[in-house]
Amino acid sequence: MTSEHILFAHPMLFVHLSLLFRMLLKHNIVPDGFSYGLVIPLVKDTDGNRFATDNYRGITISPVISKLFEMVLMLLLLTIL
Repeated sequence: MTSEHILFAHPMLFVHLSLLFRMLLKHNIVPDGFSYGLVIPLVKDTDGNRFATDNYRGITISPVISKLFEMVLMLLLLTIL
């Protein structure tokens, strides 16, 4: 699922996501699928040594719904503080 799926989805999706997030918060559960990600190594300096591990940095591609859940948690924390 990509962010475009959520941006252009039917408004009913937001109702279901809201219900899902409320239940996750109520029962203090985070699904295992929210913690999975794909780590991709990117070259820092294209002119540098491509065989040196110091010349790479990793980025993680996470599921979109888990990113949304993180944003909801952060907004909740900001409103509490």
